[in-house]
Amino acid sequence: MASAGGVTQAILDRLSSLEKEVCREALTEVGGMQSLLDKLGSSTKTGLTKEKVLKMRELFGPNKFPESPMETYFQMLRNALNDSTLIVLIIAATVSLIIGIIEEGLAHGWIEGGAIYIAVVLVANIGAINDYQKQAQFAALEKTSAEDEKCTVLRDGQKEVINPRDCVVGDIVVLWQGEQIPTDCLIADRNVVLSSQASLTGEPEDLKKSLEKDFTLYSSCLITEADDNFYAVSVGVGVNSQWGKIKATLATEARDTPLQEKLNEMTESIGHIGMGAAVLTFIALVISIWARNGGKDVTGGFIKAFILAVTIVVVPFPKVCPWP
Repeated sequence: MASAGGVTQAILDRLSSLEKEVCREALTEVGGMQSLLDKLGSSTKTGLTKEKVLKMRELFGPNKFPESPMETYFQMLRNALNDSTLIVLIIAATVSLIIGIIEEGLAHGWIEGGAIYIAVVLVANIGAINDYQKQAQFAALEKTSAEDEKCTVLRDGQKEVINPRDCVVGDIVVLWQGEQIPTDCLIADRNVVLSSQASLTGEPEDLKKSLEKDFTLYSSCLITEADDNFYAVSVGVGVNSQWGKIKATLATEARDTPLQEKLNEMTESIGHIGMGAAVLTFIALVISIWARNGGKDVTGGFIKAFILAVTIVVVPFPKVCPWP
C-alpha cells in the first residue's frame, strides 16, 4: 500500500472522515499535526517542494473528480424511440401501411403509413439531436468553469496560485474568508474560522473550525468567516475526498429529478385519458359506420376510424414534441 512517511490512504481517509471523533483519533495516532506534516514532508513555512509534489501525486493521485458518463447519440435515439407515444405511432403506421397496400396497391397504399413513419423518424432524431447538444453544452460549461477555478498553495516557501486540480496531498493550502476549499484539509495553524458545509452535508448553520476541536475542512465547502488568511494541510484529493466519494456514487446514468418524475406521472395520466377517449371514439365510429353501411364495405371506414383514434391518443402526449 502506498504511503508517505508511514501515512497511508487509509489513515488519510480517517483524517478526512465526516465524524469528528474519527478524525481526532487518526490525528492522535500519527502523533499530532506537526508529526503529520513531517511525515508528509510538508511545512507551514515552506510547503512542498516541486519534487515532493510529483511524488505525492504519484502516491495519492490527482485532485480530479469522476465525471458522469455521456450518452451517445444512438443511445439517445434509442431512448427516444422507446417513448410510448412513438410506439403507438409505429403500430399505427404499420397497420395503416399493410391495409393501405392491400386495398389500394403499392403505388398509393403506402402513403398514409409512410407519412407516419417519416414523422416518427423526424421526431425521434430531432429529440435525440436536441438532447445530445444540451448534454455537450453542459459538459463544455462544466469544463470551462473548472478551468477558471483558482486556489493558493505554499510551495518552496512561495505562495502560488494554481488550479485546484493541481493540488496534492500534503499541500499547504492558503485560505481566507469567501474562499472555496479545494481539497479535504486539516487546519494547520491556530486560527478559528467558520465554514459552511451545506453543499456537502446539508447542515444549514456555519460550523466553527479550529485545530483544538473540529479541524477538518471539506472539499467544495466555503470559508464564511476568517479574521485573516490561514493555512490548512491537504489530506484528501480527488476521488478520495468526501466530495469525490459522493461524485463517484453519482457518476452513473442520469436519473430523473423529482420534478421530471412528477411530469412523467402527469404525462402518463393524460395518456391514459387520451387512450380511453380514443377507444370510445373508435367504438362509436365503428358502430356508426356499420349501421350506415349495413355491414358492407366497411374496411375503409374502419381504417379512417383507427387513424382518428390514433390521432386522439397522440395529441394529449406532451412528450411527442422534441422542441424545448
